Amino acid sequence: MASQQGKWRDDQILVICPGSLTTVAHLGVHELVVPQNRFPTRMFKDSEKDEYIPYHTYKRKRSNESGGTDGDKAGDQWEYVEDRDSVEGAIYPIVGGRIVHMKAFLAFLDHVHNSLTTTYHITPILLMASPRWTRPDCEIITRYIFEKTKTPSLCMIHSGVAAQYGLKWSTMTVVDIGFEKVDITCIYDYSVVNERWLGFPSPIRDISGGEVFTKKLMSLLKDKNFTHDMAEQLKKSPLCEVLPYAPSHKELMELPTDDATSLTSQPTGASSSGTEAPKVVEPPKPSTAFGGETDGGVTEGKENDEGVLDVANIVTSGNTREFLAKKEREKAEKAKSKKQGKGQEPDAAAAKPTRLPNSKRKFNVFHYEETVNEDVEVPTSKDAPKAGEVTAAANGSSENNGNANGVVSEPAATATSTERRTRRVRHDIEIGLERFLFADRMEINRITDSIYRAIQDIPDMYMRGPCWDNIVFVGNGSRLRGLKENIMQTLNARHLISPSTATIFTSELPSNMATPSGTGSQTPTGSFTGQLPTTSSVNPLLQAATTASLAAAQVPGSAPADGHHFHGQTPMSIKMAALPNYLAEWTKNGYEEANFLGSIIAARLAWIIHNMDAQTLEAQRTMSLSRSDYNEHGPKWIHKHSMLRC
Repeated sequence: MASQQGKWRDDQILVICPGSLTTVAHLGVHELVVPQNRFPTRMFKDSEKDEYIPYHTYKRKRSNESGGTDGDKAGDQWEYVEDRDSVEGAIYPIVGGRIVHMKAFLAFLDHVHNSLTTTYHITPILLMASPRWTRPDCEIITRYIFEKTKTPSLCMIHSGVAAQYGLKWSTMTVVDIGFEKVDITCIYDYSVVNERWLGFPSPIRDISGGEVFTKKLMSLLKDKNFTHDMAEQLKKSPLCEVLPYAPSHKELMELPTDDATSLTSQPTGASSSGTEAPKVVEPPKPSTAFGGETDGGVTEGKENDEGVLDVANIVTSGNTREFLAKKEREKAEKAKSKKQGKGQEPDAAAAKPTRLPNSKRKFNVFHYEETVNEDVEVPTSKDAPKAGEVTAAANGSSENNGNANGVVSEPAATATSTERRTRRVRHDIEIGLERFLFADRMEINRITDSIYRAIQDIPDMYMRGPCWDNIVFVGNGSRLRGLKENIMQTLNARHLISPSTATIFTSELPSNMATPSGTGSQTPTGSFTGQLPTTSSVNPLLQAATTASLAAAQVPGSAPADGHHFHGQTPMSIKMAALPNYLAEWTKNGYEEANFLGSIIAARLAWIIHNMDAQTLEAQRTMSLSRSDYNEHGPKWIHKHSMLRC
């Protein structure tokens, strides 16, 4: 709690991860929990005051419970009500990863802070920043947080670096698929080496990410009057999925047909011959007190009781071996009959129609749940009679039925009040192939091309291979079923070069080497004076590539320290990074929000971990901006004391 690093408690640190639609925040980093506190990233303009409020507020007439008097003021007849589900007049401060309304965003940060904590001087704040935030944006946010929340320390972390902290790999390519944007960050040895973005809010609105698939789904289902909420709910359901990449098909995916459905509608294994006669089911025989069945009232005896033997009679008869052999034969016959009965069960199961998975069905039923808000007039009783008076009035009316002097209780005066209630209405809608065709091929091509350009534009070629081998997908837009697999299949089909081909050698041939012909011979150029290849000579392609690799390995800085040869011009391996499996809760929830997990880990490293050497303490001090440094150097110091671009 003092000004030194590592003196705050782990339950005092506030972590905030803003998004275009939803912001995730959590107070305390003592546990690596999944996101629990979610705030819609929107604010509303107050009509009477020049400030921003977190919820939509409307004015309605107050219920007149007292019957109304002439002395009531006109202003007291109205009241303000907060509608937390309404988006009427909402202002979204973040669009496509960029801050487009700074005042609303600062008010939103203050709302999140006040919702989770009431302390100021003992609450360090870690704020995850988008790579699209400009330097002035970070300085304005830093000034507001220090002046408004009185925080003792602030740490701003790059969203790609946060995902790297959550997924433990030192080198990776982070593909963040958001609401209307896609951010691609290439990280090598904990340092950001290249970035590429998709989706721009202005001047020409060009969106990318999950919203593109929602709009495509709306356009395909416009004849069924699908709204944005219906399309969004259908996209998140198990019915919508991106089918595997199939380059041989016109739609680049294998769509289900009617033939697959008709084949499964007929029961397999059914006999085509005449129908069998119905079997007569006999009633069960009465049983005795010892469990044996009787036939016509005569008991079969104790020998029918399985496992119950009269040992005395067996020994005295002298036929013990024969009796035991007979019992063994009976047990074997019973076991054989049971196996035959079990063998008939698969035939019966095969006769049932096979249930196809969603990807093989042409039509499926979508269960849409509509949320309806209604203002209901609720009666509220006033001056209700007591229970004794009601009973006495009822007894008097029953005894003096038709008597004018009978006691009749007057109905109690009631008043009404308005309450907003929410109910869900379910609709069943049949959806066809639109649930597969919504995967916009142009958008997937944009994402794959951006990944390829981001990695191939890394200046140092030896960094490209590890980035190709560790591709991770984060962001709620990547939760779409089959999207990650389809992107990886597209990358492998279009950009992967197999090491077995001769292309990896021709890319590193000397400039004076002639191009080989299809027959295995080559035509020498004027500058090449080497020996012509023969059937017994060494392959000139292999010799030139090997010589070039050995020469490059001797040049300092031209290859990694281990001397491993690389082919940076073309990827020879494209793989997804293995996700950690030691966090059971995160494994079940998914690592699409790994940047939140990495933010918690980074906060622990910045403020909780202590007892380190001098070099590590200095590195820890540069991870966050303390209040003393802010007072001395100002908000511009956040670019040096942060994790914005490691």
